[in-house]
Amino acid sequence: MALSISLSQAAMDAARAAGPYLNASFKRRHTVDFKADFHDIVTEADTESQRIVLACVFAAYPDSLAVSEEAEGLLDKSGAIRPLTDEDIVWYIDPIDGTSNFAAGFDHWCVSIAAARGGELLAGAVYQPTRDLMFHADETGAYRNGERISVSTASFAEGIVGTEFPSPRIDDVDAALRGFGRLLGSARSLRRTGSTALMLTEAAAGSFLATFNVGTKPWDVAAGALLVERAGGRFIGWGDEADGSADATAGGSGNDTSGGGADAQPVYRRNAWTAPNFVAAGTPEAARACLAAAGHPDPDAAVAAAWGEPPEDR
Repeated sequence: MALSISLSQAAMDAARAAGPYLNASFKRRHTVDFKADFHDIVTEADTESQRIVLACVFAAYPDSLAVSEEAEGLLDKSGAIRPLTDEDIVWYIDPIDGTSNFAAGFDHWCVSIAAARGGELLAGAVYQPTRDLMFHADETGAYRNGERISVSTASFAEGIVGTEFPSPRIDDVDAALRGFGRLLGSARSLRRTGSTALMLTEAAAGSFLATFNVGTKPWDVAAGALLVERAGGRFIGWGDEADGSADATAGGSGNDTSGGGADAQPVYRRNAWTAPNFVAAGTPEAARACLAAAGHPDPDAAVAAAWGEPPEDR
């Protein structure tokens, strides 16, 4: 069995394993703690889902490493932090993507798991337990409950765009709102659903023409980025104050970046899905409009790089 297919199966198995616990916990009262601020919360269900997922992926791949939203650093199966090599398989785990929705009893949240090696995404799974809806991607394509999916190539005026933009952490809120307003007049409709991973699945399946966000983390987008690319779309990431890297697409890799200070070990390789800002789209037109709305410095160049368009076709 090809490595990407085996990893994809392990990701699906781990996500499903967390499902019964999460379904039983959903709509109960939860103990809510705050992380960066009151917009960013964590519950006991996040922690338990993470424990279940980590146990599953380490059982399948004992020598792998993991980065998870509710953990610190790059962990091995013993919970120790160790250096990363290009041969290591690394899991990127969001035990509940859409925690605010989960805690509020709003049924739009999921488990997101991806596997990478040497900066290349190899496999991913996004699972919505309440609907028993499984998306997965490997080297053969992107799938929803085992059926192939593909991105939409409709015109921008015919499409739905999903986003969490503007974020409450954006410095220039007025400029962000102006960008958002331009989309209101050009896309058929916009959606703010509260789960970045699920919005990426909607883009991969063609329900959304595009989705974009700013201020994301690798575990938010890794599985969804691969889904979009394997479904025929493009995932464009940009903006990293740590290393000043330019645009990249989900298959690319570049410099190491660190989760801490000068002595910290590299947590992941620099590429599109580790960048803090992204646009995922099925067409150059949709990508260009979303890049402009999100404040990308050169949407035309980013689209040309992603689709290989010659300058006269921009």
